[in-house]
Amino acid sequence: MMNSYALKEEVRLSFAKEVYEIANRWLNEKHSEGVEDITEEIIQKYFNRAYTAASVKPEWEDNTELLSQEDVLPALVERYKQQESYVRPVGRAIEDDETKHWLDGAKSRIKWHYSGLYERYLRETKKWGWDTVESMGMDTDGILDLMANPREEGEFDRRGLVIANVQSGKTANYIGLIAKAADAGYRFIIVLAGIHNVLRGQTQKRIEEGFTGKDVDTHKCVGVGLFDDFDQSPQAATSRKRDFNKTTEAILGGINLQESATPIVLVIKKNAVILNAVKNWLKRAGSSILKKQPLLLIDDEADNASINVKSFQDDISKINAQIREILQLFSKRVYVGYTATPFANVLIDSRGYDRDAGADIFPKSFIYTLHPSDAYFGADKVFGDIDDSSPRYYREIMNIPLNAEGKPFKSGEVLDTLPGSLEEAVRAFIIACAVRILRGEKHEHMTMMVNVSPYKSVQQSGKLLLSYYLKDLRDAINAYSDLSSVQYDCIQPNPIMRKLEETWQKEYASQYDWQSIRHTLREAIGSIRVAEINSQSKDSLRYEEGPQRVIAIGGYRLSRGLTLEGLMVSYYARNTKAYDSLMQMARWFGYRMGYEDVCRVWMTRESAEWYREVASITEELMDQVDSMLASNMTPMQYGLRIRSNIDVLMITARNKMGSGEQTARVILDGSAVQTTAFNRTTLVLRKNEQLAVEFLKTLQEAGYSPSVPPARENDRGIYIEKVPSQYIIDYLNRYDNSSGSPKTDPELLVKHAGLLEDIGVDRWNVYVASGNSDYTNDTFSVFGKTLIREQRKPAAQTTLDTFYVANRALMSRDVESIPLTGQQMEYARKQAVSRGIKEANIPGWWYRRYLGAPLLVIHPLSMRFRAHPTKMDRERYYPELRERGVWPSIDHVERTVGWSISFPEKGIEEPITYTYNDVSIRQRIGEINVEEEEDAPDE
Repeated sequence: MMNSYALKEEVRLSFAKEVYEIANRWLNEKHSEGVEDITEEIIQKYFNRAYTAASVKPEWEDNTELLSQEDVLPALVERYKQQESYVRPVGRAIEDDETKHWLDGAKSRIKWHYSGLYERYLRETKKWGWDTVESMGMDTDGILDLMANPREEGEFDRRGLVIANVQSGKTANYIGLIAKAADAGYRFIIVLAGIHNVLRGQTQKRIEEGFTGKDVDTHKCVGVGLFDDFDQSPQAATSRKRDFNKTTEAILGGINLQESATPIVLVIKKNAVILNAVKNWLKRAGSSILKKQPLLLIDDEADNASINVKSFQDDISKINAQIREILQLFSKRVYVGYTATPFANVLIDSRGYDRDAGADIFPKSFIYTLHPSDAYFGADKVFGDIDDSSPRYYREIMNIPLNAEGKPFKSGEVLDTLPGSLEEAVRAFIIACAVRILRGEKHEHMTMMVNVSPYKSVQQSGKLLLSYYLKDLRDAINAYSDLSSVQYDCIQPNPIMRKLEETWQKEYASQYDWQSIRHTLREAIGSIRVAEINSQSKDSLRYEEGPQRVIAIGGYRLSRGLTLEGLMVSYYARNTKAYDSLMQMARWFGYRMGYEDVCRVWMTRESAEWYREVASITEELMDQVDSMLASNMTPMQYGLRIRSNIDVLMITARNKMGSGEQTARVILDGSAVQTTAFNRTTLVLRKNEQLAVEFLKTLQEAGYSPSVPPARENDRGIYIEKVPSQYIIDYLNRYDNSSGSPKTDPELLVKHAGLLEDIGVDRWNVYVASGNSDYTNDTFSVFGKTLIREQRKPAAQTTLDTFYVANRALMSRDVESIPLTGQQMEYARKQAVSRGIKEANIPGWWYRRYLGAPLLVIHPLSMRFRAHPTKMDRERYYPELRERGVWPSIDHVERTVGWSISFPEKGIEEPITYTYNDVSIRQRIGEINVEEEEDAPDE
């Protein structure tokens, strides 16, 4: 029976829902009338009117004391604004010289039937904002225009790649592209949807809802098929339960490909057997028919399984070969890959060719980037404040679960106890569910993800332990949650209730008071279940059955395109650094409309720092599309640039390296490097310190005097302009660089300095950075001025021989803007903001785009913990180093000088040969634990 508190909440939430639906409908009508600028004033006006319209209904007359405008409207207006903030900037593209822009000329002659239904479905069923649908429509128009006109005479072969962030709406985008392509005349559509049945089935379901309109298994109309004007359903040759097989062939046997009035769509796994069956079925249709049928092949998660991993052996891997052979069967063919981790795709050999399989799937025709909106819950939000004492979303796992020997689990071993941090994460999830119920969102999916091991034995035992803990929580909540405040305060709560209250106080006290949360806990935990997601378990997420509250524990199958609906709490205790696996496991990224504030991510500090670094590199590479677009560069040139990017080299190298030395061709044009490791011997520390003093003294004696940075009148550092490159080269050649900092190999940098001299760039700017006296009182004197040194604390991998800088970052965020004038700074900021970058978070590489000359930054360093160490430093980071005997005390200080260099982009495409080996890669990014997943691809 519902208590009085719950009854009042039910009435309040029902009324609020009605007000929102009325206002949302009216505002959508305003959009449809062509009003482009829906201001905050207009939004408020329509919600006020909606409140009045709902209030006069008889069912609310007796509840006026619960329904004041002040109680109802602010949250509803904010929710609407959040919904509209999903709108993202329209993407950018680089294209080859063979691109023929055709869409504008053909648009008026195309009946936009399927795409019109899909956009209506997004607005009316999925409740997308009008502007959100419109921005996605612009992106799908842009991609379609880069493909080819399917109705043109003659053959075409287009290969493209769409790059987007993890969980940022790639599937919604390519369903929109499929719908428009079908309207335009593409008759045969193949979607490669991962290597597991669960992802293929999820993709099939979404394509049925957004495109075909029918559930093939039940023959019921779904999604767009529920609209009155739906007709001419595309022919789906696969279903949620059935991949391509003999039954599929029998169904398709009755279809005349040449005369089919509607498009045919197949959603299949990347499985060599299935791909071969599709290829053989197509062959039986006859080449004369296939030559006339335009093919669109969408490759979801295009960096996974599709890449030819045997190219270095002059061979072709099976899946890659089958994809290429299917493409070869059609004379009019388009391949479009979608990925969030594009490194492998642009590292494909662009010249790869086989007589039977044809050209490799390098995106030679176009590369299109989908940029997220401000509402995207990405790396910048999740990990941007991990150095703060109280990060908003990130929670640190101090110790990952290990086996009895203190080592990572092996196959067959079991988890025998839940870590305290995992218990806390479960409690946070339950309370987050209660918060959302109090907000009126009890009919929404709510999910927690647990990923502690790739091994099924650990996942199975973890499920059992989580189920036991959930029962203990449920028993305590059932006993205490319904007590009145007086009753609850008069008794001594059991330990579990105390811990729940402590977790509420720590995580969600700003949301609702403890009494409101406590009264809602029974409803919150009531339907929560634990699901083990791997090939041995029969558990499933069951989102299609209605609102779910689920704790999903698994490994590989919780990544690679799988959508965890309503994901709020993530617990990731894996120690892998393989960049692609790491990013694809980041299911916590995405759009969390209306509940972002309750999201939490538990992981180790090491993993968090690595996520942040890889995400930063990915963002910079995506942004290079914009700069290359301005220079009219092609995907081939982009591929060369990425293959020559030293950061990409470092994070991909371990995935393909054997033993021994490797050479690579790198391009430093437009890049930055910084010393991130230092030899700790007293002799070397002093040598590099003295070298910097001598270098600056030499400049002073040569008449190069400090000046004020153009846009920083109160800057504490020392800035010297137009220094001849010979001084810089001499300094680099004499600097004793640590092997733990391979990117700052002086030989490599001096070679690039020579290339700059060859084009007339022979003057550098030099800046001596100054630190913060709150962190250290150590000083460095030069040019008659005393500077505070920059404090940098030791990273976890610091050894007796080598000091590694925490976060691998010597440079501050804005140091690369030092040489810019006020006018340049203002222009750079405006351009960044127009691209959706927040002004407070403009990264250094953005300012680097506007440099005219190379910038050398001298960093006088105080290598130590802060003068007033944080709690985490005192309780975690220092004790770890002390136990290993590498840092004698928390007050210990070592002093030296490091440096960083920012190279301007001057169009230098000549690569420099760079030699590296397994040791140098390990020193750069630490030991990579490439865990073997037990879950093989599904048959």
